Amino acid sequence: MNVAVEPSTFLPERTNWETIFAEVNAWRGSCLHHFSTGEMAVPETLLALSSTPIGAKVRLRHLIGQRFEDLSVAIAPDRPFGDVGTVAFAELSKYRERQEAFRALLCHGVIKVTVDPTGQWTLIIRSLSVRGRQAERALMIIERNDAEARLASLKSEGQRLASTLGQLRKNAPV
Repeated sequence: MNVAVEPSTFLPERTNWETIFAEVNAWRGSCLHHFSTGEMAVPETLLALSSTPIGAKVRLRHLIGQRFEDLSVAIAPDRPFGDVGTVAFAELSKYRERQEAFRALLCHGVIKVTVDPTGQWTLIIRSLSVRGRQAERALMIIERNDAEARLASLKSEGQRLASTLGQLRKNAPV
């Protein structure tokens, strides 16, 4: 059956793109803020561990991914800080597993914003990285409600990581 439908019956009268882009950019900025605050604890911890008597071999490289790896190595169960780093190692591993790919997409991805008939936005995030001379493409589609939940999760996990690393610095041998 062919039925003619007037566009005004299923589309909002006007899409306020300025408001939508402001919301999307505010959400992305909040995510980046929470990544930054959580990530600041990583080099602080590496510096603290490296200044201890047994910390001479703690690496502190430039890129955040390398620093996560350096900290994982330093506090791994079979390493010099493994005895005081057990909880931090588990928390760091969990954080990396849940947030690292999301961070890469959010920081390096190209974002396309779509709006559904109710005026709710959806993000389509695409990224391209090269590893071992091979292209790795990633895609994430995230609706506004899921984006807000993802931000809340990132905030709590980042705070938990920073707190756990703070405890590790406090309990590190001096």
